[in-house]
Amino acid sequence: MNPIRWLKKQLYRGVKPLFGRYLDEELERLLALAVQYQQYLEGSPDDRQSRYDHTVAPGGAHLPLFASLKSRLLEAGVPVEEIRLDRADFEAWRGANPQIDGFYRSFGDIHIEKCLEHYLVDRLLGLAAGDRYIDVASAGSPWAGELRRRGVEAYRLDLIYPHGVHGQEIGTCATATGLPEGFATALSTQCAFELFHGDTDLRFLHEAGRVLAPGGRLAVLPLYLDDAYFLLRSPYALPPAGSSEPDAAVVWRDDHFRAAYSRHYSPEAFARVVYNRLPPSLDARVYFVNNLEELIRTYPDQRIYCFYVLHATKRTEPPSTEDESR
Repeated sequence: MNPIRWLKKQLYRGVKPLFGRYLDEELERLLALAVQYQQYLEGSPDDRQSRYDHTVAPGGAHLPLFASLKSRLLEAGVPVEEIRLDRADFEAWRGANPQIDGFYRSFGDIHIEKCLEHYLVDRLLGLAAGDRYIDVASAGSPWAGELRRRGVEAYRLDLIYPHGVHGQEIGTCATATGLPEGFATALSTQCAFELFHGDTDLRFLHEAGRVLAPGGRLAVLPLYLDDAYFLLRSPYALPPAGSSEPDAAVVWRDDHFRAAYSRHYSPEAFARVVYNRLPPSLDARVYFVNNLEELIRTYPDQRIYCFYVLHATKRTEPPSTEDESR
């Protein structure tokens, strides 16, 4: 027997009693990953991110595509309002929030996109002293701390934090927070909604409807809408369990990121899967930033793609029969 193989076998025998279950699970994971990678190699060259994901290069020839999604949303029954970006106000906001601008400089070509997302949350939710706000799936973002300096009772919520409420951090799942009903007056999630797999994005919106106080505001952005309904997967990482969707195309990443999963809805799929199943307590609509190309031209080396925002307000009165039947 090859001496190296013999040594490996002896080592495995030695650690098997202590780590057998872990080793078996790790072997299963590696085998599943090998099968997935083989599927990637044997798959059609057309099933690649560069063909489906227009946020990779949102300017130029793709601008008309993003604009055309508005009419498709309306035809699917989703209310859409156009808003315009005030570039001077955005630049003034960046100057007034240097911690946010500085934090996202390390994000390379999405630095301006990340700043834009927080700017839109600030403006669309009208965050001010007296608000109790939650930044959902915040990871290490300094946004809650920045808002606290302005007098907002701001929290950041994520599974990576210790369980429970600890100062400004809330360690819990966004789909079942355990927070009291009506706890928050405002709530948002930036660049995370597309990572909620299966029906967890819808369950998050139902939980948001419970956690918001009457009159409370919600923003989800960017709302990843594209020409087709697809799931974006990395050939190098297994997707989360329960993330398969028979109606969605499976598309392999061909950028440098190895994110295991993200989802892009077509307007029709968004209406069917999400909007038509929102809790009746939420008065929801989609905002379309109709002059985003101005910011794209200003920063030609940046990827800026926050064309669409899901916005909702918690109703102060019981919903009408029409709303209940949505």
